[in-house]
Amino acid sequence: MKKSNLNHLVIALCFSTVLVAPNASAQTASHDAPLIDLGAELDTHAKKTSASKHSAPKAMHKADSTSPAGGHSMSDSEKDAHAAHWGYSGKEGPKHWGDLSPDNVSCKIGKNQSPIDLRDRSAVGTTGLPALDIHYRDVPLKVLNNGHTIQVNYPLGSYIKVGGHRYELLQFHFHTPSEHKKEGFNYPMEVHFVHSDGDGNLAVLGVIFQEGEENSALNTLLKNLPKDIGKEHIHRNAGLNPVRFIPGNTEFYKYSGSLTTPPCSEGVYWMVFKHPVEVSAEQVQRMNELMGENARPTQSLHSRALLKSWADQLQEPALYEFY
Repeated sequence: MKKSNLNHLVIALCFSTVLVAPNASAQTASHDAPLIDLGAELDTHAKKTSASKHSAPKAMHKADSTSPAGGHSMSDSEKDAHAAHWGYSGKEGPKHWGDLSPDNVSCKIGKNQSPIDLRDRSAVGTTGLPALDIHYRDVPLKVLNNGHTIQVNYPLGSYIKVGGHRYELLQFHFHTPSEHKKEGFNYPMEVHFVHSDGDGNLAVLGVIFQEGEENSALNTLLKNLPKDIGKEHIHRNAGLNPVRFIPGNTEFYKYSGSLTTPPCSEGVYWMVFKHPVEVSAEQVQRMNELMGENARPTQSLHSRALLKSWADQLQEPALYEFY
């Protein structure tokens, strides 16, 4: 796909078609502060956090605790959760997240946690899911290593619509191996596109990677990886439109889940594409060398329903010949 066509791309998932709108000039919007929060899914070095103990996570501006995106001042328990160090192994690993801070209680007792194992046979096939449209534009690359993942921040202006409801793209980040399993297996890598509406409700798109051909879009990121932790680097001569990671077949799973990092806040609208995109073994290795293994184990589905955007086809009865 030519780069000029990426300035404004609409993907209508309900019909599995791709529509390219007329080219629009890329806007840098450099005056917009990155929308950063979501526990460690975002910038762990930010001074604000907006995920409350008993509500869905709220997105907020990095430098504005009263932003219209739903941010608010931190309570004492939120400060404790934000300060509590956590990781992916040992005493600070996923099994202990719920004990590291009182605000992480959802990590321990939540019933709508992410990630999960995506299995076709247990998912409910439907053609009635709300339409999902993706509108991402080209912007200069803003990338940082927040200590837990490689993250690309996005200014306002790129968004998805779910049934006509708009969610702004805040950032996308990576996990090695994949956090969501497919039919019981982890894939080499997964990318999460984190969005928020004006009330701070979150919607996340997930794409899994399988080993295969080199991924040209990922190469742009690999050429501009940060060498330090906690500092955002802006590359005005490089851009990475995340629509290049969307698979050609746009069937997806949908479920209600959570952040996959502390404080594990629930109420996150998850949509994970069924079909993986390819990435080379060398590319995965480079990402893993920088991030380490940063995947939370899969969580129980409990009473939730896993939906899929396609209806199961009726099987034709077997044909027999008698002699």
